[in-house]
Amino acid sequence: MTQTNTQIFCSGKIHKSLNHLFYQNEYKCPRWTPLSKIKNANKVRKIVSGNRPNCLIWKGTNNLEFHQANNEPKSFTIENEEIKDIQSGYSTYLILTKSGKVFSLAPQNCSYCEVPLSDPESSTFEKIRPVPFFNKKENNRKVDTFAMVGWSNYFVCKDGRLGDGTSNQAKNIPVLIFENVTRVFGGVQGYCFFFTTKNNELYVAGANSGGNLGTGNSSKQKSPVKVPNWKAEDILDLQANHYHSILITKEGKTYGCGRAVYNGFTQDKSTFTEIEELKNKNVVEYFGGSRISLALTNENELFGWGFDPDNHPTDQYGNTKILKPHKINLPKIFQNNPSIKLKITCGTQYIYLYPSHNSCLIQDFQKLFESKIFCDSKLSLNENIQFPIHKIIVESRTNLQISTIEDLLNKESFSKQEILLFLKWVYFDEITNVELLKHIFNSLNISYPPKNTFQKDLHDLFNDEDSKDFTLLIKNDDEDEEEEYEEIAVHKIILLTRSGLFREMFENITEESKSVKDYSGKSIESIEILIKYFYTEKIELTADHDIQLIIEELEDSIEYYQLNENSNILNQLNEIKNKL
Repeated sequence: MTQTNTQIFCSGKIHKSLNHLFYQNEYKCPRWTPLSKIKNANKVRKIVSGNRPNCLIWKGTNNLEFHQANNEPKSFTIENEEIKDIQSGYSTYLILTKSGKVFSLAPQNCSYCEVPLSDPESSTFEKIRPVPFFNKKENNRKVDTFAMVGWSNYFVCKDGRLGDGTSNQAKNIPVLIFENVTRVFGGVQGYCFFFTTKNNELYVAGANSGGNLGTGNSSKQKSPVKVPNWKAEDILDLQANHYHSILITKEGKTYGCGRAVYNGFTQDKSTFTEIEELKNKNVVEYFGGSRISLALTNENELFGWGFDPDNHPTDQYGNTKILKPHKINLPKIFQNNPSIKLKITCGTQYIYLYPSHNSCLIQDFQKLFESKIFCDSKLSLNENIQFPIHKIIVESRTNLQISTIEDLLNKESFSKQEILLFLKWVYFDEITNVELLKHIFNSLNISYPPKNTFQKDLHDLFNDEDSKDFTLLIKNDDEDEEEEYEEIAVHKIILLTRSGLFREMFENITEESKSVKDYSGKSIESIEILIKYFYTEKIELTADHDIQLIIEELEDSIEYYQLNENSNILNQLNEIKNKL
């Protein structure tokens, strides 16, 4: 039985004991196979896997799901923390939180020092364990970013120090390697690592198989050396694999070095060289294993290259042993559907393909919450706790007046941090502590809400004409003084949150202003559709519209109104044009 709405797919050599993940009982999956046990693909932020037949999935804010051979999936939650990133080593997983703490999920019999800075003998896949070195207050070391490289772990602290989690094998205590570091890059099957510095430089150290360090030679580097001709500010992503390394620039250009059968060329390259087949392809996502590479473009085109004896999807067009980059067919659900942005991840034996997380609607309101601009009210608790807020957002999300919320919450002894977690749910649907939120909602005498209700609540707000507090004045011809302005009722907070142009305009008008003129010259129909998109994240056209005109005006609106760069308007318009 197949579910057509499955959005997470796997391909490659699938271990027999992992068949519980799939609808099809195949040992090898050279074609994309839908996963059955991984639900709610729209909530998946990242999937990572190593050499063993298992994978770790990050869902939502701080929820993890672990799939392991011959076992039912395990769910984990890191209480009172927000996950920033997860990564996989050869058989161990690391979790980094926004507060700078590090946690591990590791097997008990892990070799070398892959269980970082902890007690390997007590490790087990049954429990997420805090890494003591980064969780004890007396150490006062907060991690900003990290990379796992084979059996090694590298951590960049918030003060720019780079440490190696495996240098001292006796105690697994990190050793300072370099200072003023900004980013570190590794790979699940790599034997080298790269990092960038505040001086805008790129460094590398480790094994050098056929020139995969990009330094112009094949010499092993036991300590970091500078990679010539590269600036840190130009690099979008970089991955160090076993026999090759791949670098993606912020312009979407793809460069490779290392052994010929893996680097995208027909000869060894000891310096990063642009891959001919990917020129003029804007690559935005890359992931590779020991022998293969996969690159996604901004148009959702997938390219693969490398040699793979286990029949990865890169081999779907024949069993040639040297594969230069070529286009790979996507699952049908993703074909001709540019509105879905994809992500990829590779283990040593299999590949996962899944949709990216988070709409720009959520991103915009998260930025509003963090910036605290244009707040028009306060939430005051126990006299000494105050939060600047936007009244319409808090009241529409809770269906309670601010005064009522204050009265009910003041009956409990909630801390400032606890109320902050509650407000994060209010503003952008973040749920980091389920039990706490249940307690707060119980105190407010309202039912605990299901997850991901933010978009529904904003849609309801769009339909609430009585609460709209602002008017957008529009006329097509600015030079026709006799033409009357047409009016669109809106919520001021929605305009300034979703549009950089309106945000700038509101900075220059008084708080008492109840209207603003739109000088775009666009039709009233286009602006009405755009305003509804601000609330719902959907472009809706009918047969009564001048569709061609509206498409052209909405395409221009992205730049004119300074919308979120991750806006999916263009993707939606392309879908509409494809149906015409």
